[in-house]
Amino acid sequence: MPKHKNDLVIEVTPEALKAAALAAISGLRSMAGPALLSRAATRGEVPGIGNTPFAGLGSDGVSAALQALMLGEMAGDKTPFVPSRVSAGPLFGRALSGALVGSALFVSGGRRGVPGALLGAASALGGVYAADRLRSATTQGLGLPDPVFGLIEDGLILLGGSRLFRR
Repeated sequence: MPKHKNDLVIEVTPEALKAAALAAISGLRSMAGPALLSRAATRGEVPGIGNTPFAGLGSDGVSAALQALMLGEMAGDKTPFVPSRVSAGPLFGRALSGALVGSALFVSGGRRGVPGALLGAASALGGVYAADRLRSATTQGLGLPDPVFGLIEDGLILLGGSRLFRR
């Protein structure tokens, strides 16, 4: 329990871990977290989201648009034209994406959105740097081509993200 009224407390619950994991996925692909969350919401796997400011994520149209953006980002990741995920613009976008996912999951669970947003942003940033280091070590150390590692990342994102919402 917080000692003061305005103390920020993030209780470690299965829901908080789910929010952190999905937000970390946003660190790998900025659109993946929101797209996977929206898809789960349209399937009824995110109870309580319909009565929140994030209810739009449960819309079929929003879900389809986010999934298209995610797939486009996955394709673009394999090209040399996309900037590094740790450069300022992409890093900020990934933190925002993680914050959105964390806040939406917290609010849909009847919790305050700010702690969820902070947890989500921090988890996305952790995911960015962990994935960047792993990708560098794998592509340089093992000689694995960067696009191949990107495909492996995509598969793990899709598999792991979809399994987060299965009971």
